[in-house]
Amino acid sequence: YVNWRNNHKYCSKCGSPVDYVQGGTCAKCTNGHLSYPRQDPSIIVLVTNAESTHALLARSPRHPSYLYTALAGFVEPGESMESAVAREVHEEVGVTVNPQSINYISSQAWPFPQSCMIGFHAQTHHSVDSLPSITIDPKELVDARWFEKEEVYQAARDTDMMGAVLDRQVVETQRANGKWTGCLLVPSKGVLARTLVDSWLEK
Repeated sequence: YVNWRNNHKYCSKCGSPVDYVQGGTCAKCTNGHLSYPRQDPSIIVLVTNAESTHALLARSPRHPSYLYTALAGFVEPGESMESAVAREVHEEVGVTVNPQSINYISSQAWPFPQSCMIGFHAQTHHSVDSLPSITIDPKELVDARWFEKEEVYQAARDTDMMGAVLDRQVVETQRANGKWTGCLLVPSKGVLARTLVDSWLEK
């Protein structure tokens, strides 16, 4: 709401100054026009192989070298959530998912700056013996890999032990003290990416 109010001081219909009503969630101009905060839908998806033994996790340039997570992207105008899942996976890692496998899991408001993330699981057509090759989009990612379920399970346990996994200093201190000797961590509990990971691990 803070970003929205800072950027919407005048009516988009007539240019008149606005006041905020309904507890600050609605802008009303002097001519009576109403407007509401914009929310951009985005998808986030955990991709697995057909047998659900491996998950595809990726790392973006803004993440530390040890932190891998699910794929995400914005929904284009006129596009369904399911179509966005298939498109984003193919664009970011060059992998095709089975459209029939796309399954809604959960959602989460993500105010950075104004998104609502809709979380999915999706599977490829491939078995464990023939995991599809990965071709990352270097503008979006620096790496993406297939991880075995046991690897991700251990990474989730290490993440819970570590706590602030986005803080490189915290992680390096744990590594220096010998409390963590791994090379993979996943997002912390409380974010949708971790919900998708945990939901898969529990199956």
